[in-house]
Amino acid sequence: MKQVFARPLLFGHRGSSVDHIENTLPSFADCLEHHIDGIELDVQRCKSGELVVIHDYDLKRVAGHPGKVAELTYQELKEIDIGNGEQVPLLTDVFALGGTNLYYDIEIKAPGTKNLGVEQLLLEQIRQSGLESRCLVSSFNPISLLRFKRKSKGSIPTGLIYGDESGVPRILRHGFGRHITHPSYLKPSKEQVMEAKSFTYQLCAWTVDDREEAKSLLAQGVMGIISNNPKALKGLFTV
Repeated sequence: MKQVFARPLLFGHRGSSVDHIENTLPSFADCLEHHIDGIELDVQRCKSGELVVIHDYDLKRVAGHPGKVAELTYQELKEIDIGNGEQVPLLTDVFALGGTNLYYDIEIKAPGTKNLGVEQLLLEQIRQSGLESRCLVSSFNPISLLRFKRKSKGSIPTGLIYGDESGVPRILRHGFGRHITHPSYLKPSKEQVMEAKSFTYQLCAWTVDDREEAKSLLAQGVMGIISNNPKALKGLFTV
């Protein structure tokens, strides 16, 4: 199995989201300022076609707004306050902020199997930013992940995300999607690391905020930790 991680990496979950509004430039900038290895972020396409960085398919949770990302243009999204006066950023803005000083775990948000052009546009923006060696692309959706893998010809590592949760289709809750995508590494929930170790992939676990828990996972050979509070775990990782 190809090795993606040369050493364990720490990723800020939607940035440093314990201290900032998730998936915003200040949240990512905090990781940059504190020399966290990388950031985990979510991308999807808005109505006008841009790749925007937001987790949910609508703005109810983050802004109390009824609109759906796919039905709003970027200009409309920019006018919505998602907390502390912050706005939904473009992926290109995040790349411009971090440059080659961060690793990017980019989660594709894809609700179904339809090709919405996300994977092709993501690949183009990664290449245009010259960040092929700094990006990892992941998704709960094995079809979307396979589509990206084929378009990139395997040049950028892909990670299959999964967890034993009601929002995940039952057949995909224990990493079955790996048989479809043959990803570069796996992203199991922290509760499923023990099970995932038997699959012979490198592992990146989510979401880990407790220092002792992170220490234990690293001792078990986990090569990536995704945390809402990466600054609290930074001392466990060597440069």
